[in-house]
Amino acid sequence: MPRQLMQAERTPRGSLGVIFTLLLMAAGLLGVRLVGLINHGQAETIALATDQQRVVVPLAARPGGIWLRTRHAYRLLAGSRQSPGCYIDPLMVPDNRIEQVAADLAATLNLDAAALAQLVRSRRESRFVWVKRDITAEQARAVEALGIASMVGITHEWRREYPNGSLAAGVLGFCLADGSPGGGLELSQRRWLKATPGRRVLLADASRRPIWLSADESVPPIDGHDVYLTIDAAIQSYLEEALAETVAAHDGKWATGVVVEPATGRVLAMASVPTFDPNEFNRVPQECWSNRAILSPYEPGSAAKPIFAAAAVDAGVATYDTEIYCENGVYHAPRGGRITDHGKSYGTLTLEQGVVVSSNICLAKVGAMLGNARLHAAACRFGLGEATGIELPGEEPGVIRPLDRWDGYSTPRVPFGQEMSVTALQLTMAFSALANGGLLMRPMLIEQVTDPYGRVVYQGEPEVVRRAISPDTAADTLGVLQKVVEEGTGKSCRMSRWTSFGKTGTAQIPGVGGYVDGAYTGTFVGGGPVDSPRVICLISVYWPDRSRGYYGSVVAAPYVKKVLERTLAYLQVPPDRGTGALARVD
Repeated sequence: MPRQLMQAERTPRGSLGVIFTLLLMAAGLLGVRLVGLINHGQAETIALATDQQRVVVPLAARPGGIWLRTRHAYRLLAGSRQSPGCYIDPLMVPDNRIEQVAADLAATLNLDAAALAQLVRSRRESRFVWVKRDITAEQARAVEALGIASMVGITHEWRREYPNGSLAAGVLGFCLADGSPGGGLELSQRRWLKATPGRRVLLADASRRPIWLSADESVPPIDGHDVYLTIDAAIQSYLEEALAETVAAHDGKWATGVVVEPATGRVLAMASVPTFDPNEFNRVPQECWSNRAILSPYEPGSAAKPIFAAAAVDAGVATYDTEIYCENGVYHAPRGGRITDHGKSYGTLTLEQGVVVSSNICLAKVGAMLGNARLHAAACRFGLGEATGIELPGEEPGVIRPLDRWDGYSTPRVPFGQEMSVTALQLTMAFSALANGGLLMRPMLIEQVTDPYGRVVYQGEPEVVRRAISPDTAADTLGVLQKVVEEGTGKSCRMSRWTSFGKTGTAQIPGVGGYVDGAYTGTFVGGGPVDSPRVICLISVYWPDRSRGYYGSVVAAPYVKKVLERTLAYLQVPPDRGTGALARVD
């Protein structure tokens, strides 16, 4: 065969080989790709199947409770109850059943069917979406009766409730619908009260019926801790009733009060009026939520006089027998302006008498004896102008201006309670120092905290902040304050079965450019018995109707007396005046 023909025959055969080889390679690549696509689809299918079979159910944990003291036990102030809620698994709802499922649920739970259907469509890949929380037990049973358990379920949450209504509400605070705190102890004690939710992971069949528990993925819930307060339920009710009574009688804008055990600093009661029910907190104006005992500083007026009189005695610049000329009622203090004794005309008074009759001029001259530096130091020693550190959020420190901002006008006026502001709690703790031998105590509100197993993880203890005055000066001052009740401006706090002590205060309310005409805060702070004080009580009434009385001796002292009498009887403190038998109070 000719060479050309042989070459011509070979050439086509070579090209076909190359082409065949290329086709085999392409087929191989397509095969690999096809296998990859098959494997990828299989992985997606497996993942989808696993996701459909895997059911995650949230497990709510119980938040801790808040408890009040009583004489024999504790009473629940804030607790939690289990509440059913309905959820849907959008991934399990077929496209052609969305409207029907939404309609059935909407009719059962009083919802909008179109909105619910849109919710399901918008969360198509989700496995858990709330339909409605906090439903009734009847509604929960009705949902279960729909027979769509593969798509819809019922689970339970813990809902906060307050079985004592408005009792101690200002101290307690409240919780929002989602469980987040809205102030008070609910906020400040969140670290103890907060619960940690868990989850249960189940493997289910195509109808979402559980067939296996995935223990490795499940996490148990952890309940919150219980917080036990120093507040006594009975004493708290006495204080709240007294505050409501004086506000109603004198048409005050608000009133606040505190009851403290002076030896330890334990807060036995704290309240403000008007108040609110934390179960329905959103039904009242927000100002009703305020715990004014720590949030609303005001000028103390004459209630501050015993503090600065004691400071003068303690500093050695005067004794309670020191005579002070009171200018027959009108005094033009050097660089301090005109000072009067509210219509009274006193000549020479001892310092003791000046406190008993509440002479502004007497204490103005005490200010000159001490001087600004020692006045400022005394205010600070008694805790004025600084937060007390009570276990509550948002406490205001009041105002004691820096010493370099004091002038000649400050010297005579600070001692009778002007140019400063204090909270009711600060003033109560200052008087507790006068009653307990001179020690400023930190107010104690948390008695103890226990974990979910009942083990004590925190125990409150009395804490001394500092010594404010010497024991001797404190004892002498307490004797002067007893005379305020027996002979002076505090007669309306004189009890028939126990001795008592205290001091009135009537202060003008500052406004823009000066004091507001006719606006006052009336205060009384006192306690008993004198020889061994068990309780201190303060009541302040803000802006009472002047025509109904506004002096602290009128709007506060009689109501402090009521609280003291009921509290001392409840605590079974033996009477130290007269021979009356001790009545039993439960």
